[in-house]
Amino acid sequence: MNRYRLAGVLWAVTLLTVGCITENNEIPQGPPREIRIVNNVEVSDDDLSLTVRYWGTQCEEFSESELSYGITQVEITVYALVSTEQCERSGNQQTTVISLAEPLNNRIVIDANTNTVVWEP
Repeated sequence: MNRYRLAGVLWAVTLLTVGCITENNEIPQGPPREIRIVNNVEVSDDDLSLTVRYWGTQCEEFSESELSYGITQVEITVYALVSTEQCERSGNQQTTVISLAEPLNNRIVIDANTNTVVWEP
């Protein structure tokens, strides 16, 4: 890449960054990501996805999950994005489907946050 093109790319990135800064010269943050406690899990017939139920609030949406594969277990962590701090924190059961990178093959599923078994064959 020639230096003029590189300078143009750097200038564009600088303009985008400046446009995202607030009046207090802070980069705005999205909704906070919080870990959720998994209530229970159902395994699909093809052994490649999990229907995960977890406790959340009315003011959130599923963000992502992290899976850690072991020989006898799969550990799962569920994250949600909370859209407002004024949300009532009462338990509200949420459900999401999470695809597995490999078949479960009779391994137990553990909520990594609480170290609790949430599904076993």
